[in-house]
Amino acid sequence: MNPIIGILGYDFILSTNIVDKIIINTKAQNDQEHIKMNMVINNKLLEKNELELKQIINNLENSQISYLILTFNDQKIVHNIKKMTKLPIIEYPFSYQKIIKLTGKEIN
Repeated sequence: MNPIIGILGYDFILSTNIVDKIIINTKAQNDQEHIKMNMVINNKLLEKNELELKQIINNLENSQISYLILTFNDQKIVHNIKKMTKLPIIEYPFSYQKIIKLTGKEIN
């Protein structure tokens, strides 16, 4: 199984910091062994209406992600996203142990 992480956020720095932490701390001999990721970073995310947000979620689901990491803590949007998808969601604050469990990869 080669899970793909979906990352959704509105802050570029926070989102890429999460990616950096996952990459740096994942045991991999080469690039191909790293966890695959699909990111959507949109600084207007909090301004999206429900239809626009659903389209973003659909696009991520269509990219065959296995679960979704939300790199923000706006509970209204988090609640809406949970209603829009059946994917497992990892919310802020992040649990790297949960990432390990879901990906089957070892993260230090």
